[in-house]
Amino acid sequence: MRTSNTLMAVAVLLMLTENAYAYLDPGTASIALQVVVGAIASGLFVIKLYWAKFKDMIGMNRRDGDDGGNIADASK
Repeated sequence: MRTSNTLMAVAVLLMLTENAYAYLDPGTASIALQVVVGAIASGLFVIKLYWAKFKDMIGMNRRDGDDGGNIADASK
């Protein structure tokens, strides 16, 4: 009940807004772009960070003797 009252109040407030006639300079778009790029980069980093743990959890880890197909290490 409380959630529906809150949503109703927010909906009424959004319907009663007027135009702000605000100026958004190019710096605002630049900051917004930086936020989006930073969020994507952070997400990719977190995925990379936990990918090995995820593979271990589901049993896809490499065997100890597996060199990953690297030919340069085969001569050793």
